Amino acid sequence: MKNVSVRVILVLLMSGCVWGLPGLVKPDSLSLKAGPTEPGEKLSLVWVESFVYPRAVKDERAISLGVRTASKVREVSAAFDFNSEPIKLTSSDGLSWGGALKLPAGISDGVHVVRYRIAGRRGQIQRTIEFFVEKPGLTAGRRPDSAPAEILPNAGWPLTIVASCAAYSGDTTRPLQPGQILVSHSKMMWYKVTFADGKEGWVPSSYVKEPTEDYYLQGYGAYKAKDYKAAVKFYLNAVAVNPNFVKGFFWSAKSYLALGELDLAAAAVAQAVRLDDRDVNNRVLADIVARRYYNSAHEKMRQGRFNEAAAGFRKALDLKPNSLTARLEMGQAFRQLGLEREAQEAWREALRYDPDNTEIRGLLGSEIITASANNAKSGIADESLELLKTERTSKGTRIESALKSVVSLTKSLGTPIAEKGWQVKKQGAKFLVSYLCEQSGGALESFDWLVDVDTRQVQPRNENARVLMSRW
Repeated sequence: MKNVSVRVILVLLMSGCVWGLPGLVKPDSLSLKAGPTEPGEKLSLVWVESFVYPRAVKDERAISLGVRTASKVREVSAAFDFNSEPIKLTSSDGLSWGGALKLPAGISDGVHVVRYRIAGRRGQIQRTIEFFVEKPGLTAGRRPDSAPAEILPNAGWPLTIVASCAAYSGDTTRPLQPGQILVSHSKMMWYKVTFADGKEGWVPSSYVKEPTEDYYLQGYGAYKAKDYKAAVKFYLNAVAVNPNFVKGFFWSAKSYLALGELDLAAAAVAQAVRLDDRDVNNRVLADIVARRYYNSAHEKMRQGRFNEAAAGFRKALDLKPNSLTARLEMGQAFRQLGLEREAQEAWREALRYDPDNTEIRGLLGSEIITASANNAKSGIADESLELLKTERTSKGTRIESALKSVVSLTKSLGTPIAEKGWQVKKQGAKFLVSYLCEQSGGALESFDWLVDVDTRQVQPRNENARVLMSRW
């Protein structure tokens, strides 16, 4: 059973897909930032998506650029850290904007930044997206969208009939007996198969034994014999037959790691963790891969290769998001590259995992006022906290009571969660008031509101708070 976080509980109350995400693009290969505009931004948009594809650029040395908005905007342009001259994106409807860029020769490996400027009648907003430029690895020649869960081209896999049944071939049916072997090409409710005489047909999936375990055992044998390339082949076939086969992803990650294919190992173990994030072996392997990325990035920092270092720290954080050292050093890499906005964002995210860390607060140079639910600081901070607690959601529930209900529901589903209490941070003339919860693994979730004591206004600041206010 996978962990169900507070965020998952809330997202289940919403529609399940990202609006406008290209249907033929795998989400993991896309660098995406999506959501409504925040209070105080010059444009007010119900939804805006900004993306770069692919997220990791290898042989193709070109990227696709895109912005999608729920309301029409007048102009969208993109500027880059390696070239400040912006390029204009095009649109036929004012909603979907696109463009492409061939990366210049000699561009450094590592992390790079696209800054989209989105202009409307009332002003403009900015969205910043990261992407990575990488050296071609051992997998050069692999199709860009291939993934560890993809079966080898034209391979098919054997099926064993387990009970007497009829298969369909053209306009006729063919009787099948237990033990008969067929070759499968695709699976839905039925398998498309090839019979011994070379003809094709369909057989119900409930009447066959899939070779998932057979492939797994063959892969394990190859791994023990240190034939890691053969092991990868068997494990890929296992997860192609059963995309939820956790052991297949875990052992393919170990095989890739033995081959020195760190990126492929990271993709495979990330999928294993997504399928079962309570499995200790998955977590340990993810930490090992994250540590490899971190060590490499740390060494690149020492060598002054800041682009590559930032990319390495980001990949480490994809697998171990609660690594404070990786977040701190990624921010320092961004600062060395002159990307102060990205550095500050990295350190603010680090502060979510350790709100009392004085080093992070020193880097941010921000004034933080912390308070617990039972012992709030006096003064205006205390007033902003009490104002928030008594504010009501759209359903008429006090925010403090709604939070208790969400946390209780999360715990009742078996998710380990510790309540860290309230945090109040001065933000200009207003206060950012947050309620923090710590999940298993040390990850923090927050519910954030912006409170104006003078006008008595309370505005949800992040998605957790917005969903709580509208649905609870």
